[in-house]
Amino acid sequence: MKKLLFVAGAAALVALAAATVRLGSAEADDHPATRSGAASSAGDGAQGLVLGDEANQPETMEEFLTAVTQDVDRYWTAQFESAGLPEPRVTYAWIPAGMTTQSVCGIDGLGDQAAAYCPGDDTIYVSQKFAEDIYTGALDRALPGSANGYGGTSGDFAVAYIVAHEYAHQVQSELGLYDRYGQELPTMNFELQADCYAGAWAKSTADAGRLEEGDVQEALDAALAVGDFDPANPGHHGTPEQREAAWSDGFESGSPDACSKYLQA
Repeated sequence: MKKLLFVAGAAALVALAAATVRLGSAEADDHPATRSGAASSAGDGAQGLVLGDEANQPETMEEFLTAVTQDVDRYWTAQFESAGLPEPRVTYAWIPAGMTTQSVCGIDGLGDQAAAYCPGDDTIYVSQKFAEDIYTGALDRALPGSANGYGGTSGDFAVAYIVAHEYAHQVQSELGLYDRYGQELPTMNFELQADCYAGAWAKSTADAGRLEEGDVQEALDAALAVGDFDPANPGHHGTPEQREAAWSDGFESGSPDACSKYLQA
């Protein structure tokens, strides 16, 4: 049975998708959407990360999640192409508040706390409510790191960190890293590498002049907030300090190559 790869060790992932899209390097094919009521607003903060045409910035959390995923996809498509590899392919599902969905990874009822990648169906699952609660900081006391005084979650780039981290698990899957190292290394190594990959993508947005003041700190605070303190647990994702350091490794180097060290036995 495939397992879901969570952004936080205790996360109880998110539900049914408001949009399901097959990503390519330059285009995405839309499929019929399932939604429950109107999509929730991401607020003015969703404008903090400039995504594409400044005149057409996302106005809802659903639109923001899609725009960030497509931005991350363009980054990894370029990385794969430069390495002579086929472009990455992944599906995403944004789950409306109050709804649940199934994945082939064996977790029933992904709902309002979902943020995961399932390698069995190559799908990123993120709850729109979970993303909203990250954006507003409502989840601070529910996350292991922030509940213990480490970091916090608020702002659009905290949400972008979550999306980039989950996409990074797809990259690991396509590169065959789970097959190669999955039996040798603990979950934490893969989670820290995913944080590092997320930081490398973030550096590309900074280099392109598309970050606002405070965005980097939002990501660092979010990485601290989702760290946990249970190294005896096989699903341990890394302490707050380890997760912050991993993201910083990717951001400061600006290269995914800097993240290979996390899978060294």
